[in-house]
Amino acid sequence: MERVRLPVDVELEDQLAFGLTARQLVILGAAALLGYGVFSVVSSVVPVPLAAAAATPVALVGVGLALGRRDGLSGDRLAHAALRHLGSSRRQVLAPDGVPEAASGVPSAERTSPLDVPIREVLRSGVIELADGGYALLALATAAGFALRSNEEQAALVEAYGGFLNSLVEHAAIAVRSEQVDLDAHANAQRDNAAQLTHPALRRAAEGHADYLAGLGGEDGIRRRSVLLVLFSRAGDRESARAALERRAGEATDLLRSAGVELRPLAGEEVGSLLPQTLDPSGPPTGTRLSGVVRAC
Repeated sequence: MERVRLPVDVELEDQLAFGLTARQLVILGAAALLGYGVFSVVSSVVPVPLAAAAATPVALVGVGLALGRRDGLSGDRLAHAALRHLGSSRRQVLAPDGVPEAASGVPSAERTSPLDVPIREVLRSGVIELADGGYALLALATAAGFALRSNEEQAALVEAYGGFLNSLVEHAAIAVRSEQVDLDAHANAQRDNAAQLTHPALRRAAEGHADYLAGLGGEDGIRRRSVLLVLFSRAGDRESARAALERRAGEATDLLRSAGVELRPLAGEEVGSLLPQTLDPSGPPTGTRLSGVVRAC
């Protein structure tokens, strides 16, 4: 069988002239025209060296936007993202009907904007209907030890994981969640049990263990980590998306099992309980759910 070589840079923009893309040429051209305009206006009232100094920042900004690059993003895209970040409010809240205006006479507080949740519905099957018309499925993954394995075992795990990546035909994401562990209930139960012990040494040991459990919790205590695999689909309707996502979840389960990772797709009720925890880093009250979101399917 004859092999066909595919280029690895198929997503790169076409270069039109001087090794530059159309976007870069437009930015450089606009910067040159703007810099020349600044130089022409300023040179009519001040000496030429001062006019050139005034136009230099404009040229430098244009060169940075056109040729700059960081973390795989071009300078103009980074600048656009920075402006969006600076122009957006730092605090976002769930407000489907909009954020009400502050009452007159109340001191102005931090600017608040509605939180744009890109989720339309969560189906009982676990499929999430996104606001842009796509669909997603969440699967809880177990962690696999890597550092303590032999070189041969590590190579086998990498090969199995690579096989999973090569099998992807649509977008997928791996999210690692970390949340605080609340051990107060266990510590209080341990104290109640300690009070019923008759032997003083056993009572002191049980109370010491309860204090140890209480010290493990809190902001600086241990944290619970979970790994989620998010599969996406652009199917046209719910049934097609559900069938495609469940098939892909089954294929991912078989491929990752050889890497020591077990997958468990989450049902709709589990997704409805998980989403509020992702919206609030400190964690909502226990038992909080997105009411009215889960639909039958």
